[in-house]
Amino acid sequence: MFREFIQNNYGSRKGLLYYQFDGLLQKLGLYRQRLPSDIGRVVFVCHGNICRSALAEAIFKQHCDLDATSLGLDTTSGKPANPRLMKVAKKKANIDLSAHRTTSLKDYECRPTDLFVCMEIRHIRKLRKLGYTNPCVLLGSFGDSRLWRINDPYSANDLFMERTVDNIIYHSTKLAENFKR
Repeated sequence: MFREFIQNNYGSRKGLLYYQFDGLLQKLGLYRQRLPSDIGRVVFVCHGNICRSALAEAIFKQHCDLDATSLGLDTTSGKPANPRLMKVAKKKANIDLSAHRTTSLKDYECRPTDLFVCMEIRHIRKLRKLGYTNPCVLLGSFGDSRLWRINDPYSANDLFMERTVDNIIYHSTKLAENFKR
């Protein structure tokens, strides 16, 4: 029963631990969320760019006319979106991700006015370690229902996949509301 709770709500035991760790860092005030006023493009960032960032980009584009893209920190360019996620995104939000192809960080061309919207604190840390100085925020910090991180649903069960899609839809929509002109 406890194992099922963890799988349904955090994806895995590792996901639960990461969620708690990121929550602690947030409570300590190490990752404050600020949106600069001079944003030219929103860049959604996750690990592989086949689930979370791909969906966040698509949802954001539905609700905002600001330029947006997505990338993966540890992927190769040209891969399609995850088939399980595509199915759930189509069912929940009528989003068609069949044309999505991954973009690797090494194939990404950074602009000075890019805003990185990350799924996890470790994504922000990796961008900083690689020398990117653009502003970074966590997608889960937008809206009334805040999340310390949006765990990767790639190998999680179907219920967690659906919850992750719901969270991405909610938080991407709330982020887009900040840019309504």
